[in-house]
Amino acid sequence: MSSALKSHDKVHILLRAILTPSFYKENQIQKYAPYIQKTTLGNPIMERHLISAIEYICLEKPKNFPVMLKQLYDEEVLEEEVILTWAFDGRSTYTCEAVDEESRSALRGEAEPFITWLQDEDDSSGEDSD
Repeated sequence: MSSALKSHDKVHILLRAILTPSFYKENQIQKYAPYIQKTTLGNPIMERHLISAIEYICLEKPKNFPVMLKQLYDEEVLEEEVILTWAFDGRSTYTCEAVDEESRSALRGEAEPFITWLQDEDDSSGEDSD
């Protein structure tokens, strides 16, 4: 039955099954990162679907969004380039229908400090290689 599912649906189903409102207290992202990674396989398209699933999960609590992004980045499930592409692309084909533009903008706003940090990290690492 799982083979009948589209790959991006598997990401959404997995996240909705493993993450609860107490994801932070229970270290659920760290605990389940290997399973999430096996689902996305380091594929940038699947990572974009992962961000889409996080957007959907965080609609009711937008403040959780940057925390989840950062934890998935720290667990090497999400790549910096994919996160930055998401941040500057705006609404895309990856965005769930349930996430309207206002909600997506609110989530992006919550993630702004993390996005800025990633950009600063990218800039400083670029300077070292000159």
